Amino acid sequence: MAKKIKTTPNNKLKTKFRFVILNDETFEEKFSLILTRTNVWVFFSISIFTLIFLTASAIIYTPLKYYIPGFGDYNYRGEILRLQIRTDSLAYQLQSREAWLSNLMDIASGRVDTSKPEPSGKTVTDKSAINLNEVTNLDKELRKEVEEEENFSLSAAAGDADGFVDEVKSMHLITPVAGYVTDQFKPSENHFGIDIAAKREQPVMAVLDGKIISANYSILDGNVITVQHSNNLISIYKHNQRLAKRAGDQVKSGEVIAFVGDKGENSTGPHLHFELWFNGKALNPRDYILF
Repeated sequence: MAKKIKTTPNNKLKTKFRFVILNDETFEEKFSLILTRTNVWVFFSISIFTLIFLTASAIIYTPLKYYIPGFGDYNYRGEILRLQIRTDSLAYQLQSREAWLSNLMDIASGRVDTSKPEPSGKTVTDKSAINLNEVTNLDKELRKEVEEEENFSLSAAAGDADGFVDEVKSMHLITPVAGYVTDQFKPSENHFGIDIAAKREQPVMAVLDGKIISANYSILDGNVITVQHSNNLISIYKHNQRLAKRAGDQVKSGEVIAFVGDKGENSTGPHLHFELWFNGKALNPRDYILF
């Protein structure tokens, strides 16, 4: 039973309610409660804070936090990186095993001639007849073409690139930005990196620990930032909307250094142009980083 009690006019709380529970037989008062605006406000405030505390505790201390997008990404970044490296290693071993089995099947089926080839042609027995200084015109032209390619090519030679694979892959580079590759590595067209389409203002991260050696603006490439890593490895990030670091700053792997943009005359939309250089040679980033 609720009973309405009126207070004196001087009281700010003009009205308050009293709830009484009576015994059905003797009408004896068993419980009573007086409600005022202050009591109600305190009750709801405590209830709301308790609910917030319980919800935050459930998210922080239980596995529920992993169902919230983006909450558990940083905790699992190292584990994901290790799994990616292990996956690359297993894929390489699987390809090697498949090639070995294919060669073995070719030999077993007789498709490959394993007999020792007979020597053909005339054998030179007189070594004094060999003139090492004699060079034909065709040899001279070929040597000239090779020398010009080596002197003026900015990209890594095939032989050099093969030698870089193990050393660069051992550095465990991470993806600079989440997106889609829209233009490939084309050194023959002076495109020494790849283009990654992403949302404007999306964070751009350093692929490895290093030091910012350049952070400036270019008319053609917009805001450009360059990071010097260990072992003569350099990463370049172009067409950024804005930069988060300055020259001389030390950065860690995965640290935000810029934000995706559409700056520069060479840009055709929001994207990141990313380059990798090792010992002065341009590398294809897709050979060392998963995109």
